[in-house]
Formats: sequence, C-alpha cells, structure tokens
Amino acid sequence: MCSSLEDDLSPRTDMRIGDLLVESHHVGGVFSPGHEHCKVLTNDKWTQDAGGLPRHSLLIARPLLEGDEIVSEEDVHTGHRLPENDPGYAPPDPTDTDATHALLLRVSDTTDIPQEGRLQTNRYDAIQEAITGEEGGTASPEDFVDVLTRRQIQYSGVEAKILGTFYYDTNEDDEQRLSFSSDVQTFFSAGHYVVHKPDHAALQWIASYPTTTDTTPVKLGDVQYTTTDIWGDGASAGMYFDVKEFIGAKTAVFGMTRKGKSNTMKIIAGAIEAHDESIGQLIFDPSGEYAYVNDQDEECALGELHTQDDNGAPEAISTVYKFAAQEDETDRYKPLRTNLLARSNLDVVKNYVHMELGSDEATYAENFVTVSNNVPSEEELEDMEWGQKTRAEWLRSAYYAVISRSIGTEKLPDDFDPFWIGVNDSVLRGVNEHSHLDFNKAESGKVRLGKAGGENTLVEFWSTVATNTKDINDAHEEDRDWVNDDLDSVLEMFRTAGSQSGFGKLRNLQDYHNPARDVDVAREIYSRLTDGELVIVDISNGMEEVITAEKERLVSYILNQSMERFRSTDEDELPKIQVYLEEAHQHFDEYGRGDGEMNPFVTLAKEGAKFQIGMVYATQEVTSVDPRVRANTANWIITHINSEKEINELGKYYNFADFANSIRNVETVGYSRVKTYLGEYIVPVQISLFDTDWVKDNTPFGVKKDDGFIVEPSPSRQAD
Repeated sequence: MCSSLEDDLSPRTDMRIGDLLVESHHVGGVFSPGHEHCKVLTNDKWTQDAGGLPRHSLLIARPLLEGDEIVSEEDVHTGHRLPENDPGYAPPDPTDTDATHALLLRVSDTTDIPQEGRLQTNRYDAIQEAITGEEGGTASPEDFVDVLTRRQIQYSGVEAKILGTFYYDTNEDDEQRLSFSSDVQTFFSAGHYVVHKPDHAALQWIASYPTTTDTTPVKLGDVQYTTTDIWGDGASAGMYFDVKEFIGAKTAVFGMTRKGKSNTMKIIAGAIEAHDESIGQLIFDPSGEYAYVNDQDEECALGELHTQDDNGAPEAISTVYKFAAQEDETDRYKPLRTNLLARSNLDVVKNYVHMELGSDEATYAENFVTVSNNVPSEEELEDMEWGQKTRAEWLRSAYYAVISRSIGTEKLPDDFDPFWIGVNDSVLRGVNEHSHLDFNKAESGKVRLGKAGGENTLVEFWSTVATNTKDINDAHEEDRDWVNDDLDSVLEMFRTAGSQSGFGKLRNLQDYHNPARDVDVAREIYSRLTDGELVIVDISNGMEEVITAEKERLVSYILNQSMERFRSTDEDELPKIQVYLEEAHQHFDEYGRGDGEMNPFVTLAKEGAKFQIGMVYATQEVTSVDPRVRANTANWIITHINSEKEINELGKYYNFADFANSIRNVETVGYSRVKTYLGEYIVPVQISLFDTDWVKDNTPFGVKKDDGFIVEPSPSRQAD
C-alpha cells in the first residue's frame, strides 16, 4: 500500500483502495444497496466531523466483510444467521487491510431510514420544546430531550448514486493497478459497506482520475461541492486534467455571460501551449482579452506570455493578427488584411468575390463569379500554348482591373507590378480613339497596364474596352470578336452603372485590402499553426461583415489544407491544431446562408477531429449548437445557466441532469461541473483563475509587463 499520496496524483500502479481512505472520515454505512443507488445511514456527529455532506459529495463505500466473512454456508442453513462476532469485536481500520473493491458514491439527496416516523416525531417534540420554552427560542443542549433520545434522533439517511467501482486489473506490463469502471458487478445485502468521505489528497486523486503523474496533468481548479464554506479547513483538493484529453477533441464551455467561460478557455490554451508537443493554436479573440492585458487578468493575458531567447531577451509565445494593424506591422503584431492586387493572392481574391456575389441573382454577377473560377494563376499561364496564353492574359488583367476599380482606382500603388498584354494594332487604335490616354507598345511588342504618370492605366484600358466593345470588335481584323464571351462577362462589371451595381457590388473588397501585405494572411497563419505556434486573431475592431468573412476564410483555408494533407500523408504526421471560438452560436448559425452553402465552422466541428483539428467552443445556450456537434463533444465544462429549457437539453448528456438545481441556482463565477473525455464522472470544480500564480505553477512562461518580467520565464519549471 502506498503510505501517502505525496504528490496527490500517484500512478495507478502505486495505488491501493486503502490509499483512498487515508485520513478519511467515517460518515456511515449502506443499509439499502442496489446497482444504481443506495441508502446510507449517517449521523450528525459523523457529518459534522467530516465537514458536512453536501449534495454531490463523493464518498467511498468499502466492504467491511468479503467472501466467506459475509455469510457462510452453515449460517445459510441454520436460520440465515449472520456470523457472530466476539463481544470485544471492533471494526478494523479501513487502511490496515486492503479490499478487493470499493464503490464510488455521490450524494444525491436525503432519504428516510426505517425508524423515520418515530424519529421525526421525536425531532418535532425536541424542536417544539426548544422554541417554545421559557428562554424564548434561545435553547441550550439541555433543553433538547434526554441524551439517549438525542443520540437516536441524530441518525438520518442519505441517498447516493453509485457511480461505479474501484477495483484492480493489470496493465500491458502485467502490473497490478487501481482502476475504475462505471458500473457495479453485484451487491451484497449483508456486505457491510462502510462509507467514508475521502480526505483532500485522496479526493484529488479521485476527482482527477485517470490523470496521474504518469500523464500530463494540469490543474483546472479545486473540487468544490458548494460555494458555502462553514467548516472548511483551508485545504483544497485539486482537479487535474490530462492535456492530451483536449488535443484534437471538441470541448464545450457552456454558461451565461461573465461566469468564467473565457477564463476557462485561457487555462486550456495555456496548458496546451506549455505542453511539450508541437500543437498550433488559433484563438478568435472577440474582445481583445486574450491578446492584451486588462484589469480582469491581473496583468496576465495569453498574448503577454513570454519566453527568453538565447541572449536572454523576451520573446512572445504568440503572434497577434488584427484589423487595426495595417502599416505598423511588427514581429508580434500583424495586419489581418491581404493585398488583393498581388497576383500571388489570386485565390484570396476569388474567395472574396464568391463571398460577395455568390448569392447575387443578377445574371451578370452570376456570370462574373463563374468566369472568376477560370482566371488562371501564374503557374497555369506557363503551361498554356501561345494563343491560349494571350487570351488568358487579357482575361486575367481585365479581372484585376475590375478588382482595382472596386477597391478604388486611385489606390493602385505606384510600385504595382504591371501586366504586359499582347494587342494587335487595329484593336490598340480602337482603344486609343476612345481613351484620353495614348496606349503604346513597348519594345517587346506588348502594352504595359498598371500605374503610369499617376494614372491607373489598367482600369482605363479595360473600362474603355468595356464601354466601346462593339467598335473594338469591328476594328478587329480577324473573323472572330476580339472580346470573347468570358472576357465580356468580366467587362460587364464596368458597364453596369450605380454604386450598388457592377463593380460597385464589390466595394467591400476595400475593407479586406492592405497594399502592404503581399502574403496571404490565411497561408501565413496556417504555416504558423503547423509550426506549433499560438496565433491570436483580434476581431474586437472592424466591420462585422468583414470580420465574419475573414474568420470563415481562415477556417476554410485551414480545413482545405488539412484535408489535402490527410489524403497525402499518414495520420501521425498531420499537424495538430486547436481552434477556440467564443460566442459559438454566432459561428454555427446557418441563418442567411443559401442552399448548399457550407458553414466552415460547422464543417470543422463535425469533421475536424479526423484531421487532428480540435475545437474549444463557448456559448450561453446549449441548443444553439448543432446536436451532431454536441453528440461528438468530448469535454464538457458547465457554469451557471438560468434557463430550464437549456438545462433540460443539457440533461440529455452524461449525468448533468443530476446537477440541474446547482447549475440553475448557483451563480458564482467560475463554479463549474466538469466531465472530461477520459474522466468517468462529473466533478464540481471551482475553476482556477488565469493569473500570474497559475502561469508560474503550470507553465514555463514568464509574464512581461512593460520592459520587465513580473514572472520570470523558467524552461525547467513544470506543471504541478
């Protein structure tokens, strides 16, 4: 037997049932056993010594007698008598001898004992005497009946749910270990199950099971049955989770606003970041509290955690992308917008065009979206024959002319990389006849379209062709029109007038555009995630429509890249990524989407696990999350919910119905009911505060304030 739980999370191979009872409090015995519930006889004195028996308390029921000790064959055939004990018999210390098993109980309510009618009458008489006596309700113990009667009325019953059985099995190395199973093999009416309330060390082991020092434990909080503390001794029993339970899995954090959901997500993200495995994390930060220090965080935010480089200089563990960062890019802060006029970002442009016009019913808009898919990339151009390539270059440059016009003709930068297109003389003359500019061929025989003399020649050339298409086609000396159907579909965007027509339908592109960023932000973020970095996307500023579009584009890109890798590599080689979503109901909402239009967040929730993409989502309403997503959610953390409808829906999962009253009535910030993927039962937990102490105790990171550390980073520091 393990003499003590030195670290309170001893490996299962070192644990014995007796260890669960070290320093425990005897609180009674089972007098009515069953497979799912049992009734426990207890006493006011035992209850007070144990610090109370609040609802949801975890108790251990150990068989005092086992095997032949329970009842012998002789006893069965001689009147069903129980074995007689020596008059001097006393129950043994539960830690002196080991048992084959023990039942784990959870207090659910009070219950009657067989003498309840008589005892209730005695209690009534006692309290009536006390409150109507000469002292006017101020009673001393002597005012309550005689000592013998008082001893009798102190007995009462507690109903408990049987959560399962602690027993012994063997691991793959044939070592005996203490295990738990969520059922009961049998029960014995004469089993003499004695019930104990575990001490803090044993309770910590039970609450954290199966997480031990053999795994990767991180403290989520302290076990807390009630928020009322009358007989507390100052000690606490932590609830630890294995970081690996959250990696690649879905985790739900449900509860009302300001009840600790964000704090919980910070702890999960901080623990995973401190884990020694390469795991990329993407946090969509709706209020800036993950990226920046605020009063709530007591000078501690995820975005302010640092390590030190080889020279001792602070090095942030995260990169923050935000809409506010445009021209002031730094190593740590990156702009979220992308240069839509950079040819390398053609796929980004196509994506935005589809988002803006995908549901537009105007024929010319539908045609533009269709042709958008045919605009070739640089690589596709290189593989084309000369004639096909020439027309593809016309289409490509005309497409970018529409994009440039939508963003703003004057916003084309002076250093824009120009298009060079081949145009025959007759067409060029036709264009020059209708334009205020004079387009000429260079020595290469091609026309330069871009920025020249302060003029946007790209837009001027193609808008001139668009408004004079018939004349230019007539001037073309070949039998076929110079402007074919695909090119005409692009140019139609110039012909339709009005701020909400033609290229005006794409004016929102200017909100996604940053001329200083030639790299696709989605590609850059995905690269950081595959390298195991923490990325925080600050979406606290910006237009809601733009933010929504960019979030969906990022998630779609991550999904598509992960799908490609899934098809071409072993599952073990897929990058592990965690995505964090606050206000999840907004991300999972299908309202306003066209038929067949996929919500990337729903797709991520349903299919992400097979691509090694986990998700932590938080919201106020259980019903706002697709039932198929809930059914595949591995970890559940529930704070305060005030809606009976939502609590009833929650009650369909695991045993949360047992906690309905507590979930509805207790509003303490951070007070939660936790069911982890590997955990076999729900544990009530007061979630730890994500602050400097938590960072110091659970991560190797430092906390940087201004130019110095208020917590020094320490690579050797390990989680408790």
